Amino acid sequence: MGSNQRRSVSPWISGCLAATVCGIAWATTATSTSEDTGLEEITVTAERFNSTIQNTPISISALSGDQLAAAGLTRLEDIAHEIPGLSMRNAGPGLTEYDARGLASNGGAAPTVGFYLDEIPLSPPALSQSGKVVIDPDLYDIERVEVLRGPQGTLYGSGSMGGTIKVITNQPKLGVFEGSVQGTGSYTDGGGGNYGGNLMLNLPLGDKLAVRLVLSDLYRSGWIDNITVSPFPVNLASPVQGNVLAAPVTNVFHHANDEQLSGVRLSLLYKPSDDLSILATAFEQSLHLGGYDLLDGSPNSADPSRVYKAHYEAFPLREGVRDNITIFGVTVNANLGFADLTSATSYFSRLGVQTQDASESIYYSNRINTNGVFTPGAPFVSVPYSERDPSHQFSQEIRLTSHDSGGLHWVGGVFYSELHSVWNEIGESPLSATPAVPDGSYFISWNPYTVKQTALFADGSYKITDHLKLSAGVRWYTYKSEQDEFSWGLDGPNLTPPATSLVTTDSDRGFNPRINLSYAPTEDLTTYATVSKGFRPGGANQILPTPFCTPGDLKFGPDAAWNYEIGEKAKLFDNWLTINSDVYYIKWTGIQQVLTLPCGYQFYTNAGDGRSFGPELEINAKLSSDWSASLSGAWTDSKITNPNAKYTDFLTNIATSPDGVTHPCNTGSSCQPPIMNVTKDTASLSVTYSTTVMSDYKLSARVADQFVGSSHDVAYYFNYILPSYNLVNARVGLAHDAWSADLFVDNLTNKVALMTANNTSFQFNIPQVVRYTTNQPRTVGVQVNYKF
Repeated sequence: MGSNQRRSVSPWISGCLAATVCGIAWATTATSTSEDTGLEEITVTAERFNSTIQNTPISISALSGDQLAAAGLTRLEDIAHEIPGLSMRNAGPGLTEYDARGLASNGGAAPTVGFYLDEIPLSPPALSQSGKVVIDPDLYDIERVEVLRGPQGTLYGSGSMGGTIKVITNQPKLGVFEGSVQGTGSYTDGGGGNYGGNLMLNLPLGDKLAVRLVLSDLYRSGWIDNITVSPFPVNLASPVQGNVLAAPVTNVFHHANDEQLSGVRLSLLYKPSDDLSILATAFEQSLHLGGYDLLDGSPNSADPSRVYKAHYEAFPLREGVRDNITIFGVTVNANLGFADLTSATSYFSRLGVQTQDASESIYYSNRINTNGVFTPGAPFVSVPYSERDPSHQFSQEIRLTSHDSGGLHWVGGVFYSELHSVWNEIGESPLSATPAVPDGSYFISWNPYTVKQTALFADGSYKITDHLKLSAGVRWYTYKSEQDEFSWGLDGPNLTPPATSLVTTDSDRGFNPRINLSYAPTEDLTTYATVSKGFRPGGANQILPTPFCTPGDLKFGPDAAWNYEIGEKAKLFDNWLTINSDVYYIKWTGIQQVLTLPCGYQFYTNAGDGRSFGPELEINAKLSSDWSASLSGAWTDSKITNPNAKYTDFLTNIATSPDGVTHPCNTGSSCQPPIMNVTKDTASLSVTYSTTVMSDYKLSARVADQFVGSSHDVAYYFNYILPSYNLVNARVGLAHDAWSADLFVDNLTNKVALMTANNTSFQFNIPQVVRYTTNQPRTVGVQVNYKF
């Protein structure tokens, strides 16, 4: 999408917000004469007790399991385009990092958006160079997905200062035998055939026990080729990549970024009485990628905007990715009379493994001397570079939730978690074997990282009148992080394994408050104002090698966000129309930011203070008994308004990127750089048709158009602006009794979107290469469902 269309989105959102004001005025008088029901009311537990979206006075979006199935949304990445204010950066399944309201997660050792599977908090690896990536579960047999926007530090703790994503699964049902099966087959342009299968069984075991089993298996054909050319073209006069398109091809891995996912989820419910239930859950998933969803760019060619439809290598090396996850949880709910007691205990382990082709980056690194002069050196050699990120976490939360009494409702509890994460990078090059480096290590690390957190929290609400409610809460937290670093090699801080590790610790404690005032003049209108705070722990950096890198502080401090927000939720025409909107302003202090250094390493620092603000809008309408539509949008302005001296020095040294984009801090003007990886504006529109044909068959159709605006990103040492794009999906289905079948087309216009740049760059952070995450090409398929 061009710049003119991109500029039109923000006024469009502003116009929708203006229409919202008019809609609120209708809310107290509008009625409907139709006997048909209105929009579906979705129950949520964002405030740790059951409510509905329209009755919950915070910024929240939710999609029920039925809505997910009807829209064909099977992965969390699909949902990100449907939710205002939520964005992501990824390099493929299992490699996705989420941001909300302009609070990017690209710095530090913790995310800015929390992630929960039922009652289980799932922290990403602390040091992975792929970012704060969350698990990527198949969304089959899901009750709903909730997305809370804004700091959720009171109830959800650290790592939730931008928001929280909650995936709530369907629990076992007592006394009911039921099941469902789903089969999917499709074909991807430029790739091949895809398939998927899911099975759910709910088995009663007497009157007090039930078990629910979900099995998933998925295969996605790749569409990106890994092409080996030899001799690999280079330019000895300067560090630029040669013309790979003209080089002789010696090997091709077709459809290299294929995916295989298999998973099992087992839940056991024991309910001896109405006042006591025990839910035990086990989840295991294995995900394998043959390669990243990355296309090569050509940053230094005569046509710098060129993006190849492949990845070019000097040697036939597969860039495989593996993500294995095991989760166990036990949740106890007991009615104590005056309150409900919930105990949530969980343990999860995760192993992520990636391999990248380092031959090109090491070739150029060996040719740059200490003065930065590019000189001839040794030839290309085959160097597979691997990163392993094993992690495991134990967490325990105990809370009490009151029964509604006299307009007072409260929640209070204690939380503890302990995350152990290891960053293990292995790179060995034949060029590294010297007397000073006898084991031939180019760079090897074994860096254990531990984060322990404890918190006490309380949150409550009181109805001052029938229409006015005051809510407030606070969370006291303390954390301690520790990194033990073992790093060595020709490109490391030590040439040989160090005798002892370098230990870096950080700790802090504080309070996260929240206050919310809501006013509901009628059952169909709720207005609210919120002030809340979120935080993210500080942490430790790796040791940088000298003289190629300039060493920085080994520690970076925590950052925090204060959120100021007003919003409304309106139901009109007997709930045939809902309009939910808000406007927020966030003050972000001590921003954790990643610096991509000229030597190829990444370094975390506190960059200064900043802010983010913008409107968010969701409109759902039932236009008739057959037609419905949904519209959502957000506009986000996120900047570092007061960069500190260290970050300013870094920014003013950033060169103009090869595509001609000069960084704002290198123009002589005031330096207020945008936050990296924040999408400026987003919008989503879907239209659904559903009717009865042939007496008792249900015909349905859905078309969705999702717009994602431009954003800033960094590849090597250059500033890039990623262009905006539109994605269109269409679906038509026929259902009868327990059967349904759907024909779908994803990415109808076959758009090639450039979503991120170099976000898994632990071995291609060099000026010769920029690799863009891209989306799946047009995919046509059929899905069949059967329930019994």
